[in-house]
Amino acid sequence: MPQSPLAAPSGQLKYVVLGLGTQNYTCATGHESTVPRATGAVATLYDIGSRLNGNVIAAISKIPFLSGRALLLSQYPKALKAYLRLEGYDHVIGHHFFDGSHGTSMPVFAFDQLPWSPYPTAQVGKVDETNPPASAYAGLQQEGAVSWLYLTDTGLSVGGIDTVYRLETAGGKSPVSCKDRRGSFEVKYAAQYWVFGPSDDSVASV
Repeated sequence: MPQSPLAAPSGQLKYVVLGLGTQNYTCATGHESTVPRATGAVATLYDIGSRLNGNVIAAISKIPFLSGRALLLSQYPKALKAYLRLEGYDHVIGHHFFDGSHGTSMPVFAFDQLPWSPYPTAQVGKVDETNPPASAYAGLQQEGAVSWLYLTDTGLSVGGIDTVYRLETAGGKSPVSCKDRRGSFEVKYAAQYWVFGPSDDSVASV
């Protein structure tokens, strides 16, 4: 796992996925003094762990650049599709979104494309965050990369996963003010999610 000031994981690595999607924000007014409010995120989760685990030496060189490259190519769907297929990262195994049905909007990582019942789902909350490295890809509009996060179970996770790290982020950061903006808007981003759970005899995609 990429090094960071975040607390070290205590469980077993279960999945490493590339998330491609949007960070979502809203502005109550278009005034310069108003700060955008985060409203969640949505992303498609691609299995990258299976391929990276097959060649650890190559993985070390690819991990720092993978998110930025995928985000850059997301402007060109055919090129992105070709890149993901070439690298062996084109297998979609889940989705990331926010769920507000329990009173508080919580990040959810649902591995709903896996043939298991129940499929692994992490409903988590933020424990800690740290700034991305200066080398992180700033995004399609040079908006900046969102923070790296350490997220743990809120008591609603199932399927043997309970901890998520958001690492190697690219893009997604909100503008500093709502000047000339009003209402909801999206900022494209990419990130790697390293997903952990209790130790057992089976490790899915590492």
